[in-house]
Order: sequence, then structure tokens, then C-alpha cells
Amino acid sequence: MTDDSINIDAEMIDIMMTGKMIANRYEIIEEVGKGGMAVVYKAKCLVLNRYVAIKVLRPEFREDTDFIARFKAEAQSAGSLSHPNIVSIYDVGQEGDLDYIVMEYVEGVTLKQYIDAKAIIPWKEAVDYAAQICSGLEHAHKKGIVHKDIKPHNIIITREGTLKITDFGIAKVMSTSTITTGGAAGMGSVHYFSPEQARGGYIDAKTDIYSLGILMYEMVTGRLPFEGDTAVAVAMQHIEKEPVPPCSLNKDIPQSRENVILRAMSKEQNMRYDTATKMMIDLKKVYLGTPVAFDRQLADGETMVVPKIPEKEHVIPDEILVQGEKQKKSKPQKSAQDKKKDRLGVIAGILTGVLLVAILGAGYYFFMTPAGNEIKLPDFTNMTVEEAKETVKNTDIEIIVEEEQKSDSVDKGKIISQDPKANKNVKDNAKVKVIVSLGGDGGTMPDLVKRKDSDAQEIIRNLKLIPNVVSEISEDIPQGYVVRQSPVMGAKYAEGDTVTIYVSSGKDEKFVAVPNLLGKTEDEAKAALLDVGLTWGSIATIESSRAKGTVAAQSIQAGVEVKEKTSVDFRLSSGPKTTTESSAPSDDDTKTSEPASEPTQKPSIKPMAPNA
Repeated sequence: MTDDSINIDAEMIDIMMTGKMIANRYEIIEEVGKGGMAVVYKAKCLVLNRYVAIKVLRPEFREDTDFIARFKAEAQSAGSLSHPNIVSIYDVGQEGDLDYIVMEYVEGVTLKQYIDAKAIIPWKEAVDYAAQICSGLEHAHKKGIVHKDIKPHNIIITREGTLKITDFGIAKVMSTSTITTGGAAGMGSVHYFSPEQARGGYIDAKTDIYSLGILMYEMVTGRLPFEGDTAVAVAMQHIEKEPVPPCSLNKDIPQSRENVILRAMSKEQNMRYDTATKMMIDLKKVYLGTPVAFDRQLADGETMVVPKIPEKEHVIPDEILVQGEKQKKSKPQKSAQDKKKDRLGVIAGILTGVLLVAILGAGYYFFMTPAGNEIKLPDFTNMTVEEAKETVKNTDIEIIVEEEQKSDSVDKGKIISQDPKANKNVKDNAKVKVIVSLGGDGGTMPDLVKRKDSDAQEIIRNLKLIPNVVSEISEDIPQGYVVRQSPVMGAKYAEGDTVTIYVSSGKDEKFVAVPNLLGKTEDEAKAALLDVGLTWGSIATIESSRAKGTVAAQSIQAGVEVKEKTSVDFRLSSGPKTTTESSAPSDDDTKTSEPASEPTQKPSIKPMAPNA
């Protein structure tokens, strides 16, 4: 089969899919997107009366039974994910020669489209977006699922500002052929590849973290760190080349933000964040203005090197060779007192050198090597418990939270004190009790209900809190305004807390089919409209060949779907025109007798006319 025939088949299938019913449940409405492996359609689930997205595998992959098996297995695996930052998968199946996945339908734009439109995203907004992606990835990683194709094309931003990761169902399958596949799809993915993907090496959760690092780089600089004419050229840069520091491209980026990006983009996996949760912790620090350091030489798993004692600079000796003979430089004669001072200076220098060696040796002893099975206990104060455990991960020391206390000086979630104290020599399996801060009294939550979404988020950020936006259907609150909040108004909060606002997505609009009113009496027509949730508009009489008192015309044709509570005008027959009248009504007179109302509906409505 040629490429041309494949393209023709695909186009024909796209045309044929509109209006098609799948599994006697999903009615295809329209195509909403295309990818290298599948086409996505908007559909209506007739069982649950909601819109869904259906991803249908392209024809050229339907002959590959191994590919289809992996496609289904990955979709079923991703179906176990349930998280507000991940597009939910509802169903996977096959009907005839169609292999499909049914997913949550999300209205919005891709993060790639958003970046292209804004060029550079303000760093605080980018931190919020990155934290949402981290949250979704951490949920997937805990389920043992690695996305392997994190890129802005696979992230959707809803109207409320919530990010949702999509394409979990086929990400692993796609990654096997991303470099070798030509075209835009292949190039699009390779820009976000990890070095281990480019090398064909071991892939784990840190692979997604690298790709997220590339994505963060692009958000705050407006450009990709690595470009090339071919996919292979870009992949080689991921392996060999260091990126231009983001701060040199955008002076508004805090150094801590750059440090998070560069750590996530580390070439070596052991230098990246171990988990998405640890990355979220640092993103929260960046958001609150807390410094975040990243030293490439002292990353996770690296060992500090004790500095060597600098060697003395080469000194020209008193005796120099001239014409092959030794001659002494002429020097003034020193007094006995001067000679004594020189000897004391030499002795002092030797003692100083010995002392320096002793100090460095002791430092090495205490900081770098255990004394038997003892170590010097680090200072855990102002660390989170997670960070404290990370500090002693190569030992058997156990960190135990003894209690939590309020503190105005130590941020919420950080350690106030420890027992034993810092710098004590302890066994490498010691138990360390810590007291963790509950934060200060903070303040009381303001009322955010009925405020505009953007205004509410600004208030939350000004209080040094983190906004979390959730979409919710509301019959009363207009779209884009806050329906409810958590914590509620008047509740206590501490700096750094998360505030969830539920933003109205508008009413749950339901569409119904207009019934056939022709031939019904006025009462029967009204009852038929009420039965399906519609109402009637203007009612008048016209001359018609239909029986007197029955419906001869309706403003919206039977079968057309309109919103609930839409009004439908209809006309009752007054019977045929008598022969005593001079002339019969023209078609134009009939069509224009009393203009019909214009109900809200998706299809265009023809002018009302009698239906014989």
C-alpha cells in the first residue's frame, strides 16, 4: 500500500466517521485533532449524556497486531489513573476495524499553543503550571507508569487554568519510534527527549522529569534549549551539549528558578530530582521566594572533595649558577637577634602547617568518614522531613516526628528542633526525634465566592498562598466566577497553604430532539414539547389542507437538536381556503405569516413553512 493510498483512506474515514455510532453508545460529532498515530473526535455518550473524546487508531497501524496489543495494554494501564491534572480514560475497545480509546473531553488549548501565543510565560505562572504537571506525574509514577513523551503538545490548559496531561494511553508505544519516525511529529518529540531516550538506555520516572525541565525552559525563555535540522542532530545535543542558562535569556527569572530547571535537565539521571514530589517542594520554595541551590559538582550521589594544602610557590634559591660556577648573592650580614627571629618564624611556620593538616584531617574525619559506626549528625533545622531523610539517605538514621508545634519563625512543614542536637557523634542507625512547625497563626481566609476567577487567584497569591482551580458546573453562578472555596471564608491559614477554588463552567446544558408536531392538536403539540423539556412560542392559524385545528407548520424541524427549554413556534390549520375568496395565498405569504422566534440551537433553522 502506498503512502498516497493511506492518506486517501484516512481522509475517507474522517468523512465517514462524522455521525457514526460506536458501541451503540458514542455518537461522533466532529473531528477535534490529529496526531501521528490517531485521530481524535468529539462524541456524545448517549448513556451518561455527556461529551467525551474518542481517539481512533489510524488505518496504517491496524495491521500491526503487536502494536494494537500494546496500544490496548497501555490504555488499560492508564485507565487506572485518577487525578485532576491527568485526562481520564473511560474505556478502550474495538468495533470492526476501529481500535479506539474513550477519554475525558477537555475544552481548552494545548500548552504549546499557549506558549506560541504568549512567547514567554511569566515565571510565577510557569512555576504554577510546572507544579501541576509534577502533581500529575507523581500520581502516575506511584502507579508504575512513565509517560515518556512529556511535551507541551500533550498538556491541555482549561479555561480555568487547570493543566491536564494527556496521551498516557500510548506514550510508551510512541517512544519506541520517535527518532526514527520522520515528519513533524518525530521532530516535535525529540526536542523534549531525555539523553537516555536518545541513547536507548534505561528509562524511569526521571525521564519524565528531564522532559519537564525542557518544558519549563521553554515556558520562561520562549525558546527550546536544543535545535537542529534533523531529529538525530537534536538528540545528540541532549547527550553532549549544555543549554544556555535561562537567566541569560530572560533577566526576570530568579536564580532559584534556573537552578530547578538545570537540575531537572541534568544529563546524568542520578543528578536529577529523585521524584516529582521533591521537584514540587523546590518549586514551592521558588514561588515563595525561598532560595534553592543546585551545584552540579555536589548533586545527589556526589562526594565532597577535601581541598589539598596548597604547595609553596617556587622560590629562587640564594645560590644561582653563573657560567657553570656557584656564586652566592650578596646579602647584608644579619644580627644575632635577626637570626633568632628567622628561626622562630620557621618554627612558627612549621607548627602552622602541622596545625592546618590536623584541622583538615579532622574535618575529613568528622564530615566524610564514619568513626567506626558513628557519624556526625547534620543540622536538620529549617529542612522538611523529606529533605532531612534525603540528607542521611546513605545511613540507617531514622527521622521521627515527635510532635508538631506552631511557630512564627519557622515555615510550616519545616523542622524547628532535633534531638540529638546537630554536630553530635551518633551511631549510623540512631533515631532522631524532630519537632515540625505548623506555621504561624497566619490569617483568616477572605470570601472568594462570586469573585472572578483571575481576581480570586490574585488575592490568593498576594496572601502567599498557592491557588488550585477546579472546574464545577453551576446553575446559579456565571461561568468564570467562584462557586465555593476550601478553606472556607474565616478559616485559619498559614503561608504556603493551598487554597482550592471551584470555578463555574456554566450550566450543564442539555440538548434534546424536537418532536414532530404536524397533525397534532394544539394540546397534543404542547404536551409533546413539554415531554422532551421544550416549550412553545407563538401560536397562530394559517390556511392549510390539513384538518382544521391541527398543526400545519413548526418553526424548528422535527429531529433537530436544541437546548432544553427552547421555545418552538407552531401554526394551526384553519382548513383549506374557500372558493369564494379571490385568490389563493402565495408561498411567500405563507412563509412570512408571523415571523418565527429564533431559538438557541446548533443547526441553522429554515424559515417556518406549512408541511403538507
